[in-house]
Amino acid sequence: MSPVFAADPFASNNGLYPDQSQWQGRYRSLNYDYPETAENKWFAVAPRAPLTIDNADEYVAALKAFVEPSMRGMIDETDTWDPAANGWYGMIWQGDGTKGPNGVTDPESGQESILGAFSGQVITKETFVDPNNSYPPLTVDMQNHTVIYYDSLSATMLNKLWANPFNPDRRAVSFPEGGMVVKAAAVTPTPEQWPVLEGAAIWNVYRPTVEALEGPDYNPYTNAKPEVVPLRVLQFDIIVKDNIASPQTGWVFVTYVYKLNAPGQTTWDKLVPLGAMWGNDPAFAREPNGMDPNGGPLQETWINDEAPAFAKSSLGWGGRLSGPIDVAERHDVLLTDGTRVPVLHASSCLSCHGTAQFPFVANLYPSPNRTFPREGTLFPMYPPGSEMWSRWFQNRPGSLAQNDNKGSVALDYDMLIMFALSAFDAAAGNDIYVQDHVDVH
Repeated sequence: MSPVFAADPFASNNGLYPDQSQWQGRYRSLNYDYPETAENKWFAVAPRAPLTIDNADEYVAALKAFVEPSMRGMIDETDTWDPAANGWYGMIWQGDGTKGPNGVTDPESGQESILGAFSGQVITKETFVDPNNSYPPLTVDMQNHTVIYYDSLSATMLNKLWANPFNPDRRAVSFPEGGMVVKAAAVTPTPEQWPVLEGAAIWNVYRPTVEALEGPDYNPYTNAKPEVVPLRVLQFDIIVKDNIASPQTGWVFVTYVYKLNAPGQTTWDKLVPLGAMWGNDPAFAREPNGMDPNGGPLQETWINDEAPAFAKSSLGWGGRLSGPIDVAERHDVLLTDGTRVPVLHASSCLSCHGTAQFPFVANLYPSPNRTFPREGTLFPMYPPGSEMWSRWFQNRPGSLAQNDNKGSVALDYDMLIMFALSAFDAAAGNDIYVQDHVDVH
């Protein structure tokens, strides 16, 4: 029986709650009261020049300082932090979960009830084992759970898109200059299982455990029961619409990661830059390794030399920006030329988000398939540096869809909007391809 998609656009979660013996804390309600107008405060303090690998660190530092008054509590005091009180907004059509036989909700789908978090893929422990011992190995498979929010400027666009939640205006998707989206992620290992997490803030979500998801008899509708799962904060992302800083794509992607020996007292203090990305370095997109053949650096990604080693090991293709939870590294890849590749760094922030369009037709990775499998199972991809592969690593404005087939609408690098539109169409019964489980990264 195919899953049934629920039809409450304003649900904050999938409706599954722990009993009182498991959880006595608050449940986060999301903010859907999208404003009609908002002030662009970021540009009053932001560096106003095109980004380069020489000046990106200044932009990254200023950005974290700018969001600190409203975001520090979300990281450090997440059980009491309130989105509406701090001026951040959620995405409608994402709370409800999918329903299986007899109306049972898939506990991995939609947003969970404690934080309104999305659940990502399970990342195998082999991803974070360094043969050079530059950081402690991850000793168990892990899963990330993320929260995603839009600032008031971005929410003015959501107000237009969802003016009628049952008749979205897809062509209204164009973020205003200075608009921001933030994503924060926490992961399932304990510090004993991965020492890089020592001292990180603890969050809780109501989801099945990694062990339940990996069981041989896993069935989301029968035997993957949710429970209160403690997490440790690992990653914080900010993306900003800024055509001065990023003239070709219009977007700046910034990732911060937890560094246990960084200065400061709290997890927010210890979130240090991993890097920033404002383009895909298409000049090197036809190179098999994605790098400058003359040995020079990438020109549209800046990586912080002082970032922790585990985070730098998770970078994307050719060293492009990708965070530890973003699954740029895939295992057991089968290229379309017949080559089997055990490990491949295959993605980046911008190459992934550049697939955002309606309808959802392009894989988030350079693959001929629309779906992508769980990590560790066979994944078909185009050969790195090939003409088809390079389509994922071009610089396009957010108004231009990657797959410019008839009827396609670009969604300005926003994947959550793509998933929300797909969820609406599934609930409405429209004949649009929808993937049952998506990893928001």
